[in-house]
Amino acid sequence: MTIEEINRRVKERIAEIRAYKEQNLPDIVGTEAVNHYRESFHNEGFTDKTKRPWQDVKRRDPASPWYGFDPDNKKHFSQTRASDKILTGDSKELQNSITYAKKPGCVTVYTDKPYAAVHQFGLPAKIFGKKTFKMPARPFIGRSEVLMQKIYDKIKRDLNKILSL
Repeated sequence: MTIEEINRRVKERIAEIRAYKEQNLPDIVGTEAVNHYRESFHNEGFTDKTKRPWQDVKRRDPASPWYGFDPDNKKHFSQTRASDKILTGDSKELQNSITYAKKPGCVTVYTDKPYAAVHQFGLPAKIFGKKTFKMPARPFIGRSEVLMQKIYDKIKRDLNKILSL
């Protein structure tokens, strides 16, 4: 291989890395983040270094008057609701609302649900729009070492593919 060929290949690889950074990387970061944050709902807790489980809900406590509560059921009781996962509901609306937006050099992960902050930060809420109570914080989006490692590993694999001569 001549110096000219080496020089040409290096320039090609640099161009591929630039294209990867500008075109692929934002989607990789956004997709990995969305998937990681959606896992919080499946795991019923947020994972940073380790999983931090969410505080349990009263509808799963047989000693609570809220046990099995189902507002859609005429009797307001459902055995299924007594064991349903936290923050999922039938529609999984909050979980499925997590998405991302790209800007040059930046990815923003967000949800457009106005009630998301109540669950994320543990803010005041109202039962049926009447009695106020403080919702326990159940974070599902945030800084995560596990997520950062997933992203790093994916980038490393991709760059190794690009750089293999």
